[in-house]
Amino acid sequence: MRMLLSGLMLGALVTVAGCARTAAAGPNGGDVVPIKNGSAVAEVVSNPDTGEVIVQTYDQELKTREPIEREPITIGSDGNSVELAPHPTETDPPGTCSRFYGQADWVRGGSIRQGWMQGRAMGTRQDFDWQHGWEAGRVHGGMWEAMGEHRRMGPGHGPGPGGPMGPR
Repeated sequence: MRMLLSGLMLGALVTVAGCARTAAAGPNGGDVVPIKNGSAVAEVVSNPDTGEVIVQTYDQELKTREPIEREPITIGSDGNSVELAPHPTETDPPGTCSRFYGQADWVRGGSIRQGWMQGRAMGTRQDFDWQHGWEAGRVHGGMWEAMGEHRRMGPGHGPGPGGPMGPR
C-alpha cells in the first residue's frame, strides 16, 4: 500500500511539473508573463545573436492574440532596460497592439535569467524567468524577418509622433 501511494504521489508530481513547464512556454516557445491583472499574457521571445526582443500578447489560454493599448512596453533585467515599440499586426483593432519590438546590445548573448516587464497598457510591473525565449528566438528566424525595415534601427524607432508609423 505504501509503495502504491508513493507511486501515485510521484506520478502526480511529475504531471504537475510537466504542466508547469508547458505553461511556461508560449506559442512560439517564449517565456510567458501574466499581464493586465492576469486577464491576458505576454510571450517574450529574444534573439541572443542580435539583441532583438518581441513581446506578443495573448488570451489566458495562449490561443488568440489579445491586443492591448498601443503604448510602449519596457523590458529589462537588473539596471538595463529597453523600450519595445508597438508594431500592430494587420488584425489588431485601431489603437491597440498585440506585438511589441525592440533591440538592445545588453540582450545579446542569452545569459540573462531574470527579467521584468512594465507598461501603462499592461498593468503593474511583472518579474519573470527569462529562460525559454532565448532558444525560441534562434528557432523562429522568420519572426525577426517579419519586422522588415524596423529591425535594428536604433533606440526610439517606432510609431511615435513623426516616426515611420505615424502618430499613436
